[in-house]
Amino acid sequence: MSTNNSYNEKELLLRLEAGDKAAFDILYYYFEPKLRLFLYPFSNGDTGMVDIIIQDVFVKLWLKRQDLTGIEKLEYYLQRMAKNRLLDILKLRDIRDRHKKLYAAFQPGFANNAREQLQLKEYFNIARQGMEKMPERRRMIFAMNVLEGFSIDEIAKQMEVSRDVVKKQLQKAKAFLKEYMSKHGDLPGAICLAIVILSHN
Repeated sequence: MSTNNSYNEKELLLRLEAGDKAAFDILYYYFEPKLRLFLYPFSNGDTGMVDIIIQDVFVKLWLKRQDLTGIEKLEYYLQRMAKNRLLDILKLRDIRDRHKKLYAAFQPGFANNAREQLQLKEYFNIARQGMEKMPERRRMIFAMNVLEGFSIDEIAKQMEVSRDVVKKQLQKAKAFLKEYMSKHGDLPGAICLAIVILSHN
């Protein structure tokens, strides 16, 4: 997106407050690479952690869209959220390492009150409902890749199909779920797939 005068942050925030998904998508695609650059020096090369933090920040931005009045510069606000989430994750990792307890790979720290928890639960349920509507093979391939962490090559070998078949089925699954969640929930398309991934906790 251009950084010229066509980018009107105050106008976009007002539209976001009103639930405008298009405004959210503009902000997401504008700030996502900026946040990635901001986090990279602190990530020690852990791109997975960076992905989680970015997903977390933008889900929280959407959930709190009606509480953004008074923000002077959104970039600083997002950086602060990202920094806090990073510290939370590092703290959890430290606790896990010191006490050798089993922790979930991702802790949804962005849901800090009952209303947000209920909204997230609703999003997760929509994601699961969408998965159930997929053809069986597509659902299996998607689950193996996104939920269980198998690579495309591993899936192709286990299911005895080509890499191209696996890639095509994954693309169709993600496109279907993004559209399904956008239609059945109030979440913008830009982060629907983030919710799908986070739904397996």
